Amino acid sequence: MKRKKFLILTGAGLAGLVLLGALGGEPACAQGGGTSIFQSYAKPQPLPDFSLEDLPGKLTSINEFKGRVILLHFWATW
Repeated sequence: MKRKKFLILTGAGLAGLVLLGALGGEPACAQGGGTSIFQSYAKPQPLPDFSLEDLPGKLTSINEFKGRVILLHFWATW
């Protein structure tokens, strides 16, 4: 019974989000309500070279992943 209630509430929530997205139109920053935190370029610019230390302590350079799609996720809990 709890699972069924959970599925119904989840489905209703997702439907509501889809509906809000469909009715929302442009984001607030596009309506003149502020500036966007994202910067777009006419053509992609090369990524600057940088290195990060992984958990075991090995230095990993971004150049090691050249030509591959990567996702960088910087997460902090402070």
